[in-house]
Amino acid sequence: IIPFDISDFLDIDFCACTSPNLLASFVRIGVGDAIDTRANATSQAFYVIRGSGTTVSEEHGTIQWNKGDVFVVPITQKSMVHTCSATTAHGAAALYWIHDAPLLSYLG
Repeated sequence: IIPFDISDFLDIDFCACTSPNLLASFVRIGVGDAIDTRANATSQAFYVIRGSGTTVSEEHGTIQWNKGDVFVVPITQKSMVHTCSATTAHGAAALYWIHDAPLLSYLG
């Protein structure tokens, strides 16, 4: 997971963030690999830059995804597991992940 953290530039010291209310990250998943994500957020959005695979959460079940897909999940208390099944470039799937955890951190 590679966060796009510009909190220093924004002079925000309470959490990593891309804007005062959002954090965007790139998630790289090798073929056959899995990675967990978790955010204290009201929702999470994922855009599939490349590759195909699945995302599994105990609360929301299994989501199958392919290049170009967008999927959004509401509040999720537990981790989500993303697995890459195939890709045509760079040996890994790439997801763009956005959530509003910085806003919730600010609101307490």
